[in-house]
Amino acid sequence: MLRAQLRLEAARRHDRHCQLCEHRCGADRARGERGPCHAGVEARVFRHRVEYGEELELTPCHLFYLSGCDLRCAFCVAEVNAFDPKRGELLTPEYFRLAVELGRTQCPKTLQWVGGEPTIHLPRILEVMAESGPLPPIVWKSDFHGTPEAFELLDGIADWYVADLKFGNDDCAKRIARVDHYWAIVTRNLERVAGSGTLIVRHLLLPGHAECCYGPIVAWLAERLPQVRFSLRHGYLPRWRAGQFADLNRYLSPGEAAAARERAEAAGLQLVR
Repeated sequence: MLRAQLRLEAARRHDRHCQLCEHRCGADRARGERGPCHAGVEARVFRHRVEYGEELELTPCHLFYLSGCDLRCAFCVAEVNAFDPKRGELLTPEYFRLAVELGRTQCPKTLQWVGGEPTIHLPRILEVMAESGPLPPIVWKSDFHGTPEAFELLDGIADWYVADLKFGNDDCAKRIARVDHYWAIVTRNLERVAGSGTLIVRHLLLPGHAECCYGPIVAWLAERLPQVRFSLRHGYLPRWRAGQFADLNRYLSPGEAAAARERAEAAGLQLVR
């Protein structure tokens, strides 16, 4: 009980000087300051429902989608919901309790926090879970741009981590998601959580990014984390602002998807089927 209270107190300190993501803006959200994610002290859920399209180990999964994100990926399928933290219903203990009760009627195997990006709302998430009854195993679906301080708060809380490893180099991350030092930050965090929960690394194939992004990701995983589950996604859609980028303004070809799977298999990665 004392440990949980200390964890909550540590999380709430980020309301006054936010260091939850690697922008490290130090915003005093409680006084109305806003960092790159534009989030305040409130968290909002723009959708929650039990879904069956996650990895088989996690399905059926009750997903809670929180608005607001620390990245600005041009191809984000959640579009404005991902980037406007004012969208959705206020996340309160009562809202969460009722939502969990509703989801329980569909017998979910897991409960997943997703976004946008949930890391920027860690204080509120920990608060509502602390006041809830028994929950299914917790899945933390993240862009993994969080700080070591944020991931420390998740130790013992998250049973599963689903990491969106989006880019294989800093140039693509800067151009498409408007973030610096992406590769070092995300790979550091992947290694950090690999021993503290079950990790699934998910990658959405981007058209034309086989060599600049996908190749380095496969090589790094094969060398550093060959034991983790690798979830290769090939359902890319040129949504949101992808049309502003010549390389992103098309669908993935069947040949690109097949070649990517062969590459992962040849590297010995543990592919999620």
